[in-house]
Amino acid sequence: MATVLLVDDDPNILRPLKLLVEREGYRVVTALDGRAALAAAAIESPGLIVTDWMMPHVDGVELCRRLKGDPATADIPVVMLSAAFPPTPNEPLWDVLLRKPAPIGHLIRAIHSLLDGQRPEPPGR
Repeated sequence: MATVLLVDDDPNILRPLKLLVEREGYRVVTALDGRAALAAAAIESPGLIVTDWMMPHVDGVELCRRLKGDPATADIPVVMLSAAFPPTPNEPLWDVLLRKPAPIGHLIRAIHSLLDGQRPEPPGR
């Protein structure tokens, strides 16, 4: 069973998202900000990370930079969720960008695809 790390500073988003991903058969670990997510990623070795962009302390973009900069976490696929579009990095930091409120079906398909080692289809297909 793959572990999915969910990162969002809003517990009202994190709780239902956790239940939906668990219902898909995954083990779920949560973090309320990027700092906590870095610690959880080091301890839990998740198969995939779903993160919000705008968070206190360490935002989603910086979280992705740090993950990709560490050989232990560099290969973990990342789904970025954002109500706004995060700045476009020079290097690829995440595998999928979904705009909030993302249809849950798009998110679940992206999770399944990335954990299966495939490139997810763009939303709307």
